[in-house]
Amino acid sequence: MMLNLRALKDFPARLTLEDNAAALDIDIKGVTVSGKARAELHVLQSSNVYYCTGLAVCSADLECSRCLEPYRVTLQGQIEFSIQEVADVRNVRQDEFPDSELVVGQNAGEVDITGPVREAIVLELPLKPLCRETCRGLCPLCGTNLNEHQCGCKMETTDPRWNGLRDLLK
Repeated sequence: MMLNLRALKDFPARLTLEDNAAALDIDIKGVTVSGKARAELHVLQSSNVYYCTGLAVCSADLECSRCLEPYRVTLQGQIEFSIQEVADVRNVRQDEFPDSELVVGQNAGEVDITGPVREAIVLELPLKPLCRETCRGLCPLCGTNLNEHQCGCKMETTDPRWNGLRDLLK
């Protein structure tokens, strides 16, 4: 996702950028991003630094952690980064700057903001994705999806250490 710095004339500037979600290159098991990724940015400038805040939005297909069925969700994450223009980018090491700061040459017209957008989307992924709060999951014995069908499995939930006491009741 490219941000054209030269197209920004008046500050503060508000703009929306879109790109194919696959360009975010999110390679996480059980997560497939699809459609368009969007960055809604508010940009301020102070001398040679551009301060960008806003929202990153993307649709994703996740796998429910209980029933393993796919479901679609819209991820919206807060995005905050800055772009610093320097005279000679060859003499600058990116590790000298914070991760939230992109460093570009003064003559750079466009800046790739895919990294900050990807980070905002990934941080919004749920730790335990659920298709719905009331998801009943899979039967641990036969594997039936309990959201769709009831199985006839008998679930014994007693601790086997108490079996000796059960024999006393007979």
